[in-house]
Formats: sequence, C-alpha cells, structure tokens
Amino acid sequence: MLYLPEIKPSAIDKWKSAVIGLVAALTAVAAGESSARRSGPARAQAIDMVVIHSTGGPTCDGRTGRPVWIGAGTLAENLRRIEAHPTLGVHHMIDRDGTLRASVPEDQLAHHVHRFSGRSIAIELVNDGDGRDPFPSAQIASLVDLLRDITRRRGIERRGIKLHSDLDAATMPCARSQRRKVDPGAAYPHEAVLDRVFGAF
Repeated sequence: MLYLPEIKPSAIDKWKSAVIGLVAALTAVAAGESSARRSGPARAQAIDMVVIHSTGGPTCDGRTGRPVWIGAGTLAENLRRIEAHPTLGVHHMIDRDGTLRASVPEDQLAHHVHRFSGRSIAIELVNDGDGRDPFPSAQIASLVDLLRDITRRRGIERRGIKLHSDLDAATMPCARSQRRKVDPGAAYPHEAVLDRVFGAF
C-alpha cells in the first residue's frame, strides 16, 4: 500500500472527499484516463532500490477514527485512484493473473514510500496485504520477470529489493500501537522471489 502523509482522523473525510472529487472530474473528461497523471518530477538521486507493495492495507476510518483494513481492489481501480492523486505515484502494478501495467516512467520520481521514493522503483501487487491473501503463481512469475529486467538494467543487487514494511515503521495516527505499513504481508514469498531473480537464469 502506498505511503500517505500522516493525516489526523478528523481530516480524513476531507481528504477522501477531495480524492473522490478529483477522480470524478477526471472520469468526466471525454479523454478519460488520458487526463490522469502518469508522470513525475525528474529524479535527483540514482536508483538503487525496488520497493514491493500490496494494494491493500490498514488505514484510519474517517467516521469512527478507528483502524480499518482496505482490500486489494482491482488493477484498474487502483491505477485510476493512484493516477488521479495529486502527489502519489507508482511505476508498475501487477494483477493477480500476472497482467503488468506501467504508470510513472522509472526515470521519474513517484512518491510511494516515505524517505526512499527518490532512489527507488515502486512495484504494486494487487493483494490484500494481510498475510492471508495468497499471491498467485502467475502474479509471482510476472514479478520475477519484471525484477530480473529492472535489476539487470539498473545494476540493483539482491539487498536492494525491499518490502514496503522494511522501510516504513511509523504507526497509525488512530492506533499508535499498530504499524501503518505492513505490506506486502507475510503471505508474500520474498526470499523465494529473490532466489528466482538472482539465481541461475
């Protein structure tokens, strides 16, 4: 799940309304998705990291002020939401069936993880991120192929493939005892993926 700036629960309803309004405005345009933001600013840092995310994860409910879990959603709706956001971005997203979609070009900055976006490439996997939702073999195979390509082109080593939860240990503003970023979750087979990426080709 992408990095979101810390938002007080009382401000979440306003934030949701703004995002919904922006999405509605974009979809009302005849060009549709061609109006969405699929670019970012130029990078100021060299790329030495890839960060693996899941589309689902915890957040604070604006009505109750309590933590809730957002499900995986679909590839199309996740890309629409991210590309309509004024600052957030992702470089690649992989659906459960292995379908791969690119968004922000890798050479441009996409804000996806606090403090590390400038030096990293973001890959989102459509998954609940709760440690129980399985990652299908087709999705993992597509991820392995993409990681092989990125690491060869960019010279990224095994230790440069990170989980979102490795990099963001902040807690939720509505539940200070709970981590806000736990994705991609315990069901994601990280070491097995790395073995396939960096093993014999």
